[in-house]
Amino acid sequence: MHSVKTAFVNTVSGYGSTGRLIDQLSRMDGIRGKVYYGRKKNLSDMDSYRMTDFFGNVNQALQTFLFDRHAFCNRKETERMVEDLKKFAPDLIHLHNLHGYYLDAEVLFEYLQTIDTPVIWTLHDCWSFTGHCSHYEAIGCDKWKTHCHDCPQLDQYPITFNGNHVSENYERKKQLFTSLGDRLHIAVPSQWLADQVKESFLGGTDCTVVANGISLETFQPRLSEFKKKHHIENRFLVTACASIWTRKKGLDQLIELSKQMPERSVLCVIGLTKSQIRLFPKTAICIERTDNAIQLAEIYTASDVFVNPTLEETFSLVNVESQACGCPVITYRSGGSVEMITDKTGVIVEKNDLAGMREAIRKMVSGELVFSAEDCIENASHYALANMYDGYLKLYHRVLGDF
Repeated sequence: MHSVKTAFVNTVSGYGSTGRLIDQLSRMDGIRGKVYYGRKKNLSDMDSYRMTDFFGNVNQALQTFLFDRHAFCNRKETERMVEDLKKFAPDLIHLHNLHGYYLDAEVLFEYLQTIDTPVIWTLHDCWSFTGHCSHYEAIGCDKWKTHCHDCPQLDQYPITFNGNHVSENYERKKQLFTSLGDRLHIAVPSQWLADQVKESFLGGTDCTVVANGISLETFQPRLSEFKKKHHIENRFLVTACASIWTRKKGLDQLIELSKQMPERSVLCVIGLTKSQIRLFPKTAICIERTDNAIQLAEIYTASDVFVNPTLEETFSLVNVESQACGCPVITYRSGGSVEMITDKTGVIVEKNDLAGMREAIRKMVSGELVFSAEDCIENASHYALANMYDGYLKLYHRVLGDF
């Protein structure tokens, strides 16, 4: 068995969910990885190449805002990255986020067309098959199925004030991203995203679902002083958490929920900015973002239910993390957010049905609706990191043969 030289291409390295994922994949048995990235500090000790500096990021941000040229800038930097890729001579190229103000996708795919190396592309959102946005579920747009035009989300990431190039970008992506034929293999974290891919211009591409994984050593029931610390030992604790709270993540929904919590319950929201905290009543427990996973697991353990009012979601790690700590989940029926919930581990409420979410909480407070911590923990075990590794290793073996 020899090490498979694998080049990972992503916005960041060792940082955030995608950066940590490629760091984990590079450490799998039989893999010798090198990451090509373009933003932020490298928080991984793996072999790496930063292709774009801060000024390159700013240049693409300006080009995106003025001309909607997202991921079609930084040509010279991407050409230098390609030269380094040639020297590394990988057996496999594993793409992740190509958007994020750092890369010229045209240069990359023109190079990929000239080689025989297999390519896996893990999609973490919908950007690859739209003319502009990375998500569209919150507004119910389906133009991407046929041809993007007159985009209603120019004010959403990647923000632009110039909507004249949406149709052009759609055609450009379609031509580039379908150019590798059967050498391109797509991986997605949820069946929902797989279904979206099938309806897009990438529908003829091999697509495999590999669910994201969590560390069950970190996320497990833990001794917690959280309720005692906040003097709510006899209250029903409802928790919500996001790395960044936006309207699409359900911030407005949570603010409304905080004003009409069922009797004997208290809302805890994790991941808020200082300005967002001021939008909540003083009865809510508001916590800024924490990167301390153990602390997060302690809060999950203390919680009686986890609520996720997201309006669009590819895959929800927080739904899995909370269950791993024995906490059931109430979520809106949004994208992949429902896939890790069973009738024994939570409640699925129709999107924007805040009254339905509140009623589900009320039934849990009163004891009309009961979930066991054991069922939640057992369900979360299906999303262990080992299962994710196994899924990717199987995909690697299928693409490359035995190694």
